Amino acid sequence: MNRSALIDGIKALASQLIVLHHLSLYAPMTDWIAAAWPRLVQFLVDDGRYAVQPFLVIGGFLTAQSLTRRRGQAPVPLIWQRYLRLVPQFLVALALVVLATAWLGPDLAQEDWVSPLPTVGQFLAHLFFLQDVLGVPSLSAGAWYVAIDLQLFGLFAVLAHVAARSTTPLADSLAPPAVAVATVVSIEVFSRQPAFDVWALYFLSAYGLGALAAWSRGSARAAVCWWLTAALLVADWWQDPRARPILALATALALYAGSQLTWRSVPHAVRRWVEHLSDVSYSVFVCHFAVIVVASGLWARLGLAGLGHAWLWTALTWAAAIALGTAVQRGCDRWMPVLTRALPRATSA
Repeated sequence: MNRSALIDGIKALASQLIVLHHLSLYAPMTDWIAAAWPRLVQFLVDDGRYAVQPFLVIGGFLTAQSLTRRRGQAPVPLIWQRYLRLVPQFLVALALVVLATAWLGPDLAQEDWVSPLPTVGQFLAHLFFLQDVLGVPSLSAGAWYVAIDLQLFGLFAVLAHVAARSTTPLADSLAPPAVAVATVVSIEVFSRQPAFDVWALYFLSAYGLGALAAWSRGSARAAVCWWLTAALLVADWWQDPRARPILALATALALYAGSQLTWRSVPHAVRRWVEHLSDVSYSVFVCHFAVIVVASGLWARLGLAGLGHAWLWTALTWAAAIALGTAVQRGCDRWMPVLTRALPRATSA
């Protein structure tokens, strides 16, 4: 089966931008780099966070395709399966952050971005992706995204189940109009209210665009919903330019036009590296914060300083984040099927 070069490329690039964004935002050695390269670091601090938008769009795009193939399935098992895909890497990442904080916390006492060691209740809130809803301080920079991903998937699983009551394909059902309306409402209302950023409706503007782009390629009804939504978003941007919605639309347009592009003309080594970064992008996303805690703590404990040390330490931290994400992903891929093998029998009993 041919992989999408576009999806792999976006996931690989976006995940690395997120790592560099958090390195620039938190790690003390980047202060030396900022003094010498202020525009580079300022770009990563201010604009690097926007790399999450393509992830949300791709999530909606792939979810729409998946639910089309799994039409009629009950939402609860689907949501449970999604939870089991998200939680292993996230649980490992949380454990690593706690261990890193216990080891190097005293060296980072002056840093306000390092959370204290959690209570059992705080850890359980993270385990069930409820930390932001309950107002629990986040243990990791990527924790919010995991919770939002599950919320968005749950909404779409419920919508697909309701739409399955008709005999028409999902793309020709009431799902695309409903998603189009919700996406526009998200763009115009919820995404403008910071108080809603712990709920899926705040991010539905990006996720919904991805879903509409997927459905529109095989359905005239979905295509009308897609292009109307895109036009309204452009009009909104024309009146009130905002980076997140227009980046989400650009990503969705790219997926609509080029998600079937393959790697035929790309050198093999480049293809393998991009595919690898794409495959481990989620693990890198959730695990890199623990690496930043360790790197920052050791930087302070060893008393390192200077631009040369800063570049070297930053590069090592970046490489370590990729290596850790790779190891965690491979471990979860190997052991989670074994650990969850009895779950289908248990849930069907």
